[in-house]
Order: sequence, then structure tokens, then C-alpha cells
Amino acid sequence: MEVTRNEFLKCCAAGVCSCVALISPELAPAETPNLEQLQWQLEAARIRYAKLVSILENNLDEATRKTIFDSLGRECARQFRSRTFDKYKGDLPGFLKSVEGPDGWAVKTEYDEKAGIIRVFDRSPHCTCPLVKEGLTSGAQCDCTLGWQRETYSAILGRPVDGAVEESILRGGKRCVFRMTVFG
Repeated sequence: MEVTRNEFLKCCAAGVCSCVALISPELAPAETPNLEQLQWQLEAARIRYAKLVSILENNLDEATRKTIFDSLGRECARQFRSRTFDKYKGDLPGFLKSVEGPDGWAVKTEYDEKAGIIRVFDRSPHCTCPLVKEGLTSGAQCDCTLGWQRETYSAILGRPVDGAVEESILRGGKRCVFRMTVFG
């Protein structure tokens, strides 16, 4: 069973996943919500998203689920492309340096150009996806982050990459480590 992005969004808009009402600016109250309301909405969205991840994990075969999460991660990467691959297209060393910087999300990166291997070691002791509720969100979510990694590095390099999760907080690790293999 293959679900396209448009089909998924139609289901959400139809109310199958009512979390859209919590985060959609069009459906938000006219007044500016206070901090307590925003925290409640974020927590509710995280819980609902964790449940959605579990539902997909329990009802889809692994290949279909991975495809959906990979696509979601790629969409996320495109959303923030001005900060990543538009800015660093053709400049992998510059991008790696930026993510290792004081405001970056990686504690360390490694690039073996000859072997075509990139490894990224996340700085945070927590999952950095804002939708994740640790302890509730399944490790299947990591396939979304892997999609983000593949999309970002493919766009920066102008070549396809494959990726793997070497270690993940959501899968019981102490940190998140991703490995990309560059093709061509």
C-alpha cells in the first residue's frame, strides 16, 4: 500500500488526524496565545504525532513505512533549504563546518572523500525533532531524520547518497549518529 503525500494531507485535512487543528495558523484563535497555551499545544501535537508513528508502524509493512518517513524527512529538509543546501550547494566542507560550529547541531563530523562516507554525530542528548516526545515516539521516526539527511547531502553534493542510522536516542542509544554513502 503506497500513500502519497497529498493523500496523507487530505486525510489530515478531513480530520483523520486532528492534530492539524492544534498547529495550523488558519485554525488558530484570533488572539495571540499565551506561553502556557503554546506549550500545551506543542505537547498535544507531540503526543498525537507519537501515536501516529505507532499506528503507521503497526499497520504498514516496513518498506512502506520507511518510504513514508523518508518522504516526510525530505519534505522537512526542503522546508529549511535556505539554511542548508541552497546556502552550501557544492560546499560540503563549509556545511560540515557550520553544523559543527558553536550554534551547530553536530558535535563532530567526518568526511572520507575517497571512500565517499560522511558521518555526523549529533550534539544533543535528546532527539532534536520538535515533533518527538521521547519515551513515547517510536524509533521508526529515525527514518524521517534519515530522509532529511539524504535529501540535504544529496542536494549539497549534487549526487545521490544513501544513509544509515548508526546510533539513535529513540532506538536506545546515547546519541544520534548518521552515516551517508555518496554515489557517483
